[in-house]
Amino acid sequence: MATKTTMRGATVVEYNKPLVIRDDLPILKPGANQILVKNSCCSLCMSDISGIQGHVGGALPYCPGHEPVGTVAELGEGVRGFAVGDRVGFMPASNTCLDCSECLSGQHRFCSGKTAVGFNGMQGGFTEYCVADPLSTVKIPDGLPDESAAPLLCAGVTAYGALKKVSQFQTGGTLLNIVGSGGVGHLAIMYAKAMGYRVHAFDIANDKLQLAKDSGAEEVFNSMTGDAATFEKTLCTVVVSGAAPAYDLAFKITAKHGKVIAIGAPNGPVAVNILNMILNDLSLIATNQGTKDDLSKSLTLAASAGIKPVYQLRDISQINEGVEDMMKGKVNGRLVYKF
Repeated sequence: MATKTTMRGATVVEYNKPLVIRDDLPILKPGANQILVKNSCCSLCMSDISGIQGHVGGALPYCPGHEPVGTVAELGEGVRGFAVGDRVGFMPASNTCLDCSECLSGQHRFCSGKTAVGFNGMQGGFTEYCVADPLSTVKIPDGLPDESAAPLLCAGVTAYGALKKVSQFQTGGTLLNIVGSGGVGHLAIMYAKAMGYRVHAFDIANDKLQLAKDSGAEEVFNSMTGDAATFEKTLCTVVVSGAAPAYDLAFKITAKHGKVIAIGAPNGPVAVNILNMILNDLSLIATNQGTKDDLSKSLTLAASAGIKPVYQLRDISQINEGVEDMMKGKVNGRLVYKF
């Protein structure tokens, strides 16, 4: 149980403006079927940047952060499966209706009535405490330190979810192209290797290409200077980059009857050549995080396979510098913030 009534946290007061660090945010009391988590750290995600820029549409002001890890401080009435002191992490979906087809099929993150923690309200991953929904909360395996686990709460499970879709079309041991080798991309490479795939990685920045190589990519290619016609085509290509040209490249390096799996989300529309897709029987398949079961399995796989995100650990007071660094493409791996 929290012994104080206020907490420290980062707040978005205006879009495209520096976040404001406050020390007077109220600590919410967990209601029925809610968990109060004392956050130890949270990773900064490009989705957070999109929110700060106003592309997500969260009501101002709000507290960002949706890749938190911490310990259970208090349980609301009716919570089962968790105990005070458990080390946990949670995804954004909260207050879901439990009655729509998405909720009934375990796809709570698609519930149209949900609240997205870290994109709405005055609590999130970048506050000292946060109320979480048990349906979005999992225990952290012993083999994963908090700082390593935090990037896996969104980036990791998203990469894992994309590779689950890849596995429907091609088996382990085969070659997979991954476009974008940064924070999510290097995790996609690590998960792909753990699931038995060979990986060719693409990026336009040499530091990201080195990160891809260090993460297990068999070969790396600078897509800005290389000739797409010379790259080996694969049945599936995973696009992690949010740059529109990444999708143009992806269709060029995907074999006939292949699938382009979309993780990266450009802020504007992306033009695709429908005729080319028809003539070559190509498909574009989107992916969005994963289920609670996906999150649990992705963390278990990370612990057993030694998947360790590359990250820099910073204090929450430095979050504005991190936002600026990410927007300028200066971050290699992930930024994790502690309190």
